[in-house]
Amino acid sequence: MKINICYYLVAILFLVCCISKKKNIAKTEYEPLAGVSSAMEEDEKKYWDSLCNAEEKQAAKDIKNNNVFYTHVFGMVEMYRSDTELDSLLSAYSIKSRESLYYCTVPYSKQDCYGKKMNEEIVRRHGVNFIDSLRKIAEISYVNKRKNEIFSFEECDMNSRYAKSNDYSEALELVEKDFWKETEYPDEFAFRKEKDLYSSMEANFILQKDGTISEPQVEIRFQNENNYQFSGYFIKKLKDFVKKSKWKTATSVGIPVNSEMNVLIFFK
Repeated sequence: MKINICYYLVAILFLVCCISKKKNIAKTEYEPLAGVSSAMEEDEKKYWDSLCNAEEKQAAKDIKNNNVFYTHVFGMVEMYRSDTELDSLLSAYSIKSRESLYYCTVPYSKQDCYGKKMNEEIVRRHGVNFIDSLRKIAEISYVNKRKNEIFSFEECDMNSRYAKSNDYSEALELVEKDFWKETEYPDEFAFRKEKDLYSSMEANFILQKDGTISEPQVEIRFQNENNYQFSGYFIKKLKDFVKKSKWKTATSVGIPVNSEMNVLIFFK
C-alpha cells in the first residue's frame, strides 16, 4: 500500500510539472520541460523535427492504404488499465493499436506525431467522442472481468467508504474524529513538539463487496521512541474501532468491488 501511494504521488508530481511546461510550448517550443534537462542543442532540434516529419508522412501513407492505428501513450501521462479491452473494441472498426513513450524532456508538439495524425483521422471517421465512449465501455469490461479480485485503493472511485458520510473528503476527517472521540491518551504519553514530525498509525484491511472486512493489520510509527510502550494499547483501540465501524462497499466505474482499505490516524 505504501509503495502504491508513493508511486502515485511521484507520478502526479512529474505529470504536473510536464503539463505546466506543456502550456508554454507555443511560446518557447524547445525550452527544456519540467526543469530536468538542459536546453536542446541545434542538432537535437533538427532530430526531433526530422522525426516528427517522418512520422507524419508515414501516418499519411498508412491512412491512404486504410491502415489506421490508435496509439497508447506511456510515461508521465494519463495511462489506463483497460488497454487490452479497448483494443478488442477498436478491432471491430478495423483499427489496430500501437504504443508510444512520452518523454517529459522533449517538447510535446514533437512527440508521437504519428499518433496525433492518426487521431485526427479517427476523429474524422468516427467523431470527437468516439475513443472516450469506447474507453468507458472498456473500463466497465475490465472491472467486470475482475469483479471477484481485490482492487487497490487507488483503482476505486473516490466515493466515501465510511457509512456515516456520503462525502469522500468529509469521511476521511470523520473517521479520525470518531476514533479520537472514544480513545484517550495515556497519562505519560509524550505529545508532539512544535517542530517534530507527526506520529501516526495505519490500519490496512480488505473491504469486501458485502461490507465485511478482513482482520485489520496495524502499523504504528512514533517520532518519540518512549511512546512505543503504548503501542499495544493504540493498536487494539484502532483494530476495535475498524471492526465495529460500518463501511460502504467500494466501487470502480460504479461497479461494487472488493478493495484494499486503510485508516490513517495521526497523533497529537
